[in-house]
Amino acid sequence: MIPRPARTQFEQAAKPKKGENGIMRVKLRSDFWDYYDHWFDAVADVTFERFSRGGVNRREMFEFLESIDLRVPLYGKPREIFDRLGDFFRRRPQLVEVVVYLDERAHQGEGKIKVLLPEALEKYPDYLALQYIPATPSGNGVSLRYLQVGDKIFWLKYRSRNNWRSNCGDVEIRVLGQEKDGYHPKIEHPLFAIDFVPTDDTLYAVDFNIAPQIRGTGVENLVPAKKAAEAIKKALFRERNDAE
Repeated sequence: MIPRPARTQFEQAAKPKKGENGIMRVKLRSDFWDYYDHWFDAVADVTFERFSRGGVNRREMFEFLESIDLRVPLYGKPREIFDRLGDFFRRRPQLVEVVVYLDERAHQGEGKIKVLLPEALEKYPDYLALQYIPATPSGNGVSLRYLQVGDKIFWLKYRSRNNWRSNCGDVEIRVLGQEKDGYHPKIEHPLFAIDFVPTDDTLYAVDFNIAPQIRGTGVENLVPAKKAAEAIKKALFRERNDAE
């Protein structure tokens, strides 16, 4: 399970000071820049940690997504995937493609390759893999992203015109809509995204990211930088209070 951000984000002063508009002061530690960063505080009692390689490894991620009742493609070492295939595909593994994770903590389309299952069995037997689900007949990547920024909820669509990874190559990102403000009933993070591969009748969850970059998605045009930072701070203290 991934019930909340790392406890180190909350093990700070019991009564942190409030800043402007009654919003608690929070400083940011991160390894990348986003459009709302300058609205965090230079001096604060609480730190929000946002690192591109943060969170758990891929296997734990997939287990978590299943635990909150999302559908995940077959995953495991290549042999585990082979053993869970139906009879038709066990006799024809050359028809099955898998994504092999060379780096289980990488995001943004990095640290993974797509190969046929026989090649994965031969060359990458000890790596974690995920059954590849094509979203389009052409093989170009398409994904839907559920993005939570504090209590702000958005659905985005990523489409690549020339790569099997939806966020690589010539990419188009569209904001499909914004839901009513609120918090996810099963995920206690102030900032996160879940990526889905859509098929005709199913959404397959394939990624869970607790440090998604918002800049460049179009969401920055809908939520001003100050509002985004305030929403994250508010959610952070909501979870901090729950943790105490």
